[in-house]
Amino acid sequence: MLYSPHSIHKTRPLPRTQSGFTIVELSVAVAIAGVLLVSAIALVQVVLRQARANDVVSGIPRTMAQIDKIYARANSFAGLGTEVAVGFGAFDGAFDIIGLAPNRVANNRFGFPTTVDVATLFTGPASNTGYVVTLAGIPTSSCADIVSSASATGVRGILVQPEATVGTRTITAAGVGTLTLAGMRLIPPGGGNPTPATAAAAVVQGHLPNGTLDIAAMTHARACGTGNASVSIGLINWK
Repeated sequence: MLYSPHSIHKTRPLPRTQSGFTIVELSVAVAIAGVLLVSAIALVQVVLRQARANDVVSGIPRTMAQIDKIYARANSFAGLGTEVAVGFGAFDGAFDIIGLAPNRVANNRFGFPTTVDVATLFTGPASNTGYVVTLAGIPTSSCADIVSSASATGVRGILVQPEATVGTRTITAAGVGTLTLAGMRLIPPGGGNPTPATAAAAVVQGHLPNGTLDIAAMTHARACGTGNASVSIGLINWK
């Protein structure tokens, strides 16, 4: 029997190198990805909400200017309503017109109705000399921005009231019917609760003093300072 002159060496197995990720590493990676995803979603929601608020603000002066123009030669706003306003083009591209005449709805960019009602007792019995454009379903987080921007567009009066149910307006047609110029008082001097104008809505801008925006009234719990998810905002003009 022949033997190799070289001694026989057994091959030693090389140590295995670890590959892939451990469960701990994967868990950390998933957690970080989750945080980034949630942050991205929240940022997108903020951007979308701001864009919708901007659309609402941009549409306000055009809507009210068109109403004022159509009724410029009339003694009152008698007969004005949402369907009539839709018919003569008061709601432009900032609103989505849903349905068919005579029951069309003008949805604002937050997806809830914008309505037009006549203030039948505004400056006297059956006067019909004022009207209110009510924006329903406005998120509370956008309330102050929309109110302050609207006050700079020349809107003469602004009402705000929290909504118990999102998108169900609390400044109702019946309440607008009882609105009077004398009721457009701001927060009492020295503080206190804002004077109700209609359906317990807080007046944040009115004819006294000089129609300026009342920040205290706007941030009150009965206005933009509410804990409710949404508010109704009423924008008022009169002859």
